[in-house]
Amino acid sequence: MYRFNVGNPARSGLVAIVLAGVSTLALTTALATQPAAAQTTAPQSVNITIPEGPLETALLSLGRQAGLHILYPSALTAGKQAKSLSGTMTVQNALSQLLAGSGLAFSIGDDGSVTIFDPAENAQNGETVLDPITITASRNALQNPGFVPATSSTGMKGNASILEIPQSLSVVTREELDQRGVNNFNEAVAYSPGIHAIDYPGGQGMPRLFMRGFRSQSQRAYYRDGLRNGFNPYDSDVEPYALEQFDVLKGPSSVLYGDAMPGGLVNTRTKRPTEDPLHQVQVQYGSYDRKQTAVDFSGPVTSDDSLLYRFTGLYRNSDTQINYAPDDALYLAPSFTWQPDDDTSLTLMMNYHKVTKGGSEQSLPVVNSVYSNGTKIPDDFFIGAPGLSEWESESASFGYEFNQALSSDWDFQQNLRYTYTDLDYITAFDANNAAVNADNTISVMLQKRPRVSHSVMLDNNVSTDFETGALKHDMLMGLNYGYYRFRETRANSNTNRINIYNPNYDVGYTFNGPHSNDLDTINQVGLYAQDQIGLDNWLLTLGGRQDWVQTKTNDYYSRTIAAGLLADRHSTRNDAEFSGRAGLSYLFENGISPYVSYSTSFEPNLGTLASGSPAEPTTGEQYEVGIKYEPTSWNALFTASLYQLTEQNVTSTNPSNTATVLQTGEVRSRGLELEAKTAITPQLNLAASYTYTNAEVTKDANNQNGVNRTGLKADGVPTHSASAWLNYEFDNDLKGLSSGAGVRYVGTSYLVWNQTNGSQMNIPAYTLVDAAVSYDFSALSSDYAGISLQISGTNLLDKEYYSPGFYSNSVLAGTRRTVMATLTYNW
Repeated sequence: MYRFNVGNPARSGLVAIVLAGVSTLALTTALATQPAAAQTTAPQSVNITIPEGPLETALLSLGRQAGLHILYPSALTAGKQAKSLSGTMTVQNALSQLLAGSGLAFSIGDDGSVTIFDPAENAQNGETVLDPITITASRNALQNPGFVPATSSTGMKGNASILEIPQSLSVVTREELDQRGVNNFNEAVAYSPGIHAIDYPGGQGMPRLFMRGFRSQSQRAYYRDGLRNGFNPYDSDVEPYALEQFDVLKGPSSVLYGDAMPGGLVNTRTKRPTEDPLHQVQVQYGSYDRKQTAVDFSGPVTSDDSLLYRFTGLYRNSDTQINYAPDDALYLAPSFTWQPDDDTSLTLMMNYHKVTKGGSEQSLPVVNSVYSNGTKIPDDFFIGAPGLSEWESESASFGYEFNQALSSDWDFQQNLRYTYTDLDYITAFDANNAAVNADNTISVMLQKRPRVSHSVMLDNNVSTDFETGALKHDMLMGLNYGYYRFRETRANSNTNRINIYNPNYDVGYTFNGPHSNDLDTINQVGLYAQDQIGLDNWLLTLGGRQDWVQTKTNDYYSRTIAAGLLADRHSTRNDAEFSGRAGLSYLFENGISPYVSYSTSFEPNLGTLASGSPAEPTTGEQYEVGIKYEPTSWNALFTASLYQLTEQNVTSTNPSNTATVLQTGEVRSRGLELEAKTAITPQLNLAASYTYTNAEVTKDANNQNGVNRTGLKADGVPTHSASAWLNYEFDNDLKGLSSGAGVRYVGTSYLVWNQTNGSQMNIPAYTLVDAAVSYDFSALSSDYAGISLQISGTNLLDKEYYSPGFYSNSVLAGTRRTVMATLTYNW
């Protein structure tokens, strides 16, 4: 029999930036039609880690890590061994080293598959003995082209095997995103353990997450291409169509990424130019009159593949389940890769993103939503002013990734991104924020909050592999810089009462003068180093980082507490913090990898203590043990982890002086996470997870009412959650048809809804059912090659449910049944 392995390896200015990119795209595409001298494509390098063991196991691991199709008779490798292999190298070199001393050779077919053969046997049969052929692997190739992930660049800041990362990590590949018909950030991570994405239909668009029991602000939890997406939560709207992969790194990660939330972070990978031509047009129609058109074109500009391009774009016009709350978007993203030789690669990435949403906070009082109390707010009710309250974000970014092999042992990488965001924002909210009024009305107030921001994110690092005696080192050293500057004013309106059952929005709003006018600037510098030391099958990971963060605040409308007079207030604070990481793994030859790890994190606080000194950074500390299993005989990844994560120096308002904070709070989270990603057969894929989280307040200070939350469960954190997604591709008479179904369970969580007596109220558990059915029309006839149709739906049983809101006594209505039809044409 034959083994077959599938690898898994001002606004006009904004428009001008992108139009320049599109124009460059048109020009370089035109150049592609000009003749060019033929050149031999240089072999590209990939990161390979394979332990010593059976040759068959080694070849399977290589196929997964490098994205190769490897064909060979099972008897050919029987009894043969391969030495361990680790480092960055061409695939040709990796194959040559694995086959050294085995008497076997390899060749590559026109379809890119690798064939292992015995040259002596072929010669005896009168067949031509082929010389080994160079196999190229583009640096921009998908890290994990299949359903089951094998590598990630997030956990180690290098394309490392997931088995080698001593930390819990979940990866959602492009194939899984397509199978499930994912249309937003929350859907993308909905089947991953340890992360609870808050559904927010019709809201302000930013990802809202709980990770390992901690609410994670989007500006400190969402990364794109290894760089923080920005310091502004309004920079963080996400279009999954433009992305190749979601990596969910759980637990403190400050050693590699600087100041961050303790629960972890999500890093996404933008679509990159490809050597293989790619052309896709997609149209979509669905619930709430959602209409979306998307395009994705990629390929070589020059005949030698030294210059590649990609253009991804979409336009969306859509309503949502919330009345008067749109979900409109325009996204344009040209990119180019220049790789003149095997040692150099430069990828330029640009994007323009305009998003329009309803602007309302949509925070519902717990007592009039989860618990009706005789009066229940409809979950399509718009808490706002149609035509006036809105959230319109317009942003443009430009960046690049530069890779240079300095020598056979040293590599340099530099990532940079500049982002400009212009936000027109008039929010709306319930001014009482407690309960519906006795006359079935909500007191609606508006607030103007325009904001303009600039950010620059830069990361430089060098990596090297070397040996000291029996020890093998994979070392990384880097310098990270972040700059953020924003200007925001706020002005409140009068309050109007809107009936929740028969709303009359034809009322007037008058805005007062600004009550705040802030100009904030943040500068962050970090120096980090990490060494992964190998001894036989042992891997010891050690890392450390020193960060310096300077925050300058110009508050032009702050009132002094003593005099009650308007006075400008300018302040500068400086924070310095060290973060550490240590992990120990053992790589068994059968694909099992147990590990233990310790890591820390920090995030600056802006509060001031009663003594007048600035509050210390809030810190996170985690102990974790786990096991990962990548079977050698089939395509799967199983992970399990146990952790204790503690957040210290948590701030709370000082009841004796509300202008200052106390810093005595502590929250502890203990949990278990299980995950399985497997291709049970080439046609049947499964993603399943379970999460247990016990998060509680372990230290707290009394509030102004004498309430102390020590011993209470942390707000909004479900104790249990689980999910499973199963997808099957039919064959024979039903060839071309695939179907998938999933179920998501989110357990009960709690809120301290009453700050007067500290009483908690629970948010009930809920179960959601999702499904997708696709058909590839090429199964009918080659005339329809490239045409496919998918019908996908979430919450198909139309379950009513709620998630934690902005405030301790509020919730957000969950997303009701949504069905989409997506027609795709690839050529």
